[in-house]
Amino acid sequence: MEKLWTTSEAAQYLGIAEVDVEQLVKEGKLTGYRLGGQFLRFRPSQVEGLKGKIKFRPNVAGKGRSAPSAPWAGRAREFVYFYDFYVVSALLLAVLVVYLIAAS
Repeated sequence: MEKLWTTSEAAQYLGIAEVDVEQLVKEGKLTGYRLGGQFLRFRPSQVEGLKGKIKFRPNVAGKGRSAPSAPWAGRAREFVYFYDFYVVSALLLAVLVVYLIAAS
């Protein structure tokens, strides 16, 4: 049985961001298989075939994205994108703690 690739592995092979891989699935250009209802997996042969058919540009002007200035910037952006609820919750909790300390 063929090992299915994760979104990260497919993105790395194609040289694009994971969100772009998910966009390819939404556009119907790449077939993704959902495992457990949330984990997208891809057949390596389909990803390889897609790479031969489509020329990818990591950052297309007009899509509203710009190239990150450093590798850590892209990782920080992805972290905030996926964990935005937790980041906002932590900030609100910190503000609440500061307010309670200042009020006492």
